[in-house]
Amino acid sequence: MRTKILLALAAVLVASGMAGAQYTGALTLANISISPSPVIAGGNATITFRLYNSYGMFLDNVNLQPVGSYPIVNVSPAGGRVVGTLNGGISGNYFTYTFAIPNTTPSGTYTVDFDATYLAFGASASVATSTMPVSFYVRNRPVINAVAVDPQPSVLYSGHNQTIQIAIENAGYGTARNVTVSVAAGQGLSILSSVSTFFIANLTMGSVVDEPLLVAAKGLGSGSLAVSASYYSSNFGQRFSGLRVVNLSVAPSAQFNYTYLGDNLGIGSSDVPVGFRITNTGTTMAQELQLSLQTSYPVTPVATTAYVGSLAAGASANVIFMVSVDSAGVNGNYPVTIYEQWKQANGAADQQFTASSNFFVTVGGQPNILTLVVEAAIAVAVLAVLAYKMAPRLMKKRAKKKQ
Repeated sequence: MRTKILLALAAVLVASGMAGAQYTGALTLANISISPSPVIAGGNATITFRLYNSYGMFLDNVNLQPVGSYPIVNVSPAGGRVVGTLNGGISGNYFTYTFAIPNTTPSGTYTVDFDATYLAFGASASVATSTMPVSFYVRNRPVINAVAVDPQPSVLYSGHNQTIQIAIENAGYGTARNVTVSVAAGQGLSILSSVSTFFIANLTMGSVVDEPLLVAAKGLGSGSLAVSASYYSSNFGQRFSGLRVVNLSVAPSAQFNYTYLGDNLGIGSSDVPVGFRITNTGTTMAQELQLSLQTSYPVTPVATTAYVGSLAAGASANVIFMVSVDSAGVNGNYPVTIYEQWKQANGAADQQFTASSNFFVTVGGQPNILTLVVEAAIAVAVLAVLAYKMAPRLMKKRAKKKQ
């Protein structure tokens, strides 16, 4: 008796399996639409469709579940959906699924399977399945970033002009075309470069192009640059744009102002002094300050370097250089430049700060007042030496007269 029951149960299971196999694949997709076309990495893919029951009998307890592989479904899983009963033919309802496509998705064709389970009623009810694939193409999206990178100072220094490098990078997963990057000065900075908009015809994935930018830091603490970028996808089908703020630190620094102490330089004069009073108008001490003077004809340098051990913020010091003036020179104003090189406590141990200041000196007219002062001082010194040497002789002469 027990054997007959087991054989009957086996017969039912076999019949049920045959019914399930008979109705497998009963469902297919109809009226499929995918938007946008193409799908862009970093955006969404929306799939809309209707279900078509290819068998004349109804299907019951229909359940729909999207199945896919990374990076489509696993990143943004869409839950299963209970459809219920479907009559034969095409259903009246549309089904919509939206998937988030990461911007790291490589270009290529991706497939999402919509798996359906349902009850099909034949000789007996059984569970059947349908797998309905939908494929779509994902185009990589280029992503343009712009940052300030090495080589550059670790910080900017207040009151000074410095060149930084703006790195324009394609951090996305597709080629960017017709890349235009414009840099505008934000708070605390000004742009001195004549060119602050850069064009790159083609920037492949992972590529970086460095562009120099001369800036001046006006304050302390921080400064910023606003970098805007516009670019197209590899087939020029999509246009993208973005804005990025680049923040930079601004540290205190020494700055210098000069007062010319001299007067006119006489034509044909030699070894004449050119003096300046240098003042540190910055916000920190300059250490190991070295100054060098550069002249132009008819002014010729003789002794053109000076050294100041340290110059605190607000402090001043006098420096003197020596020059000669060619006898064939003509009256006029001629440019000279003082180059400064120094160290600061807030800089690196081997970091040298540099700057320069431009002036005009007048050649012709009355002799240099500073020259007269120096020559008078030399004359006084010479007379003092002579007097010192003549003193013993005078004393002896006076002693003889008394005798």
